[in-house]
Amino acid sequence: MVRKIMLSVMSAAALFLVGYGVLLASEKNEPQEQQETASAQESDETLGSLDEAVADGEEEEFPILERDLEKYEELMAAREPEVTPLTPVSLTIPSLEIEAPVIQVGMLENGEMEVPEDVNEVGWFEPGVMPGARGNSVLAGHVDSYRGPAVFFKLKDLKQGDEIIVTGENGETLTFAVTDIQTYPSDGAPIERIFGPSGERNLNLITCTGPFNRDSGQYPDRLVVYTQLVEEEPVEIDYEPSVPENVELTGNLLKWYAVRDKEVVGYRIYQKQEDGTFDYIDSVSYFERKSLVIEDEQGVYAVSSVAIDGKESAKAILPPQ
Repeated sequence: MVRKIMLSVMSAAALFLVGYGVLLASEKNEPQEQQETASAQESDETLGSLDEAVADGEEEEFPILERDLEKYEELMAAREPEVTPLTPVSLTIPSLEIEAPVIQVGMLENGEMEVPEDVNEVGWFEPGVMPGARGNSVLAGHVDSYRGPAVFFKLKDLKQGDEIIVTGENGETLTFAVTDIQTYPSDGAPIERIFGPSGERNLNLITCTGPFNRDSGQYPDRLVVYTQLVEEEPVEIDYEPSVPENVELTGNLLKWYAVRDKEVVGYRIYQKQEDGTFDYIDSVSYFERKSLVIEDEQGVYAVSSVAIDGKESAKAILPPQ
């Protein structure tokens, strides 16, 4: 196998745009009077989203003011199990019966990523992301040599869901699961997807594939196995959102007091149906006026508060039942 996985010099610059996170801080909620007085002034303030997967143009149920993003990001971060990135020293792939040492490799002057001289070793791209960190960590290895199969000879046999286990210097381990397997021409691999920034904790494995060209002594394609860290389920915020108070109907205007809980991002409004169930009507974000114009002044309505983790309070029903 060719000893270096080819990457262009220009594309290689993207490899260093890795590792990002957020600075987290908390702040107290403003009194309702200040919130509602300021709401008109804040109408043109940039709205953010804690869900990076929201497509352009898709409306968030509870948008967040840019100034409050850090506060809510801190609350969400508290739910995530702590993950400590590691410096890999060995790789295990149980389904392929692979156990191999991992060494650190870098980039050559011509923009090529190094791979180990020993065909039974795996190379971790050390200028990039550590396994377990947010971003794309990359491991590369040979598929074969003139002596026979090498460390990643069976890599093409992996399936979605197969586990990849990385061991660190102190014996700590991280487990990744295969999410996708792709083959690309050696000069057409998506550098940004393989090496670039990501909000996920990814580990990508690379080797050569395709029919061996004896004239050039190279393989024409690259096999890339994409994997993602297997993490514990987020921890629920240990509390129940407060029920909105002072719910009243004046004419066709339904009003209520703001809930002071710092976790609350908005409110949901419901109308009672003939069968006794409540149908959702609308949502109001935490920074908007706590009111909603309704159509049926004789109806029975309910308001609940909603926390950043999606937890919803009991309903405050009007008129009281």
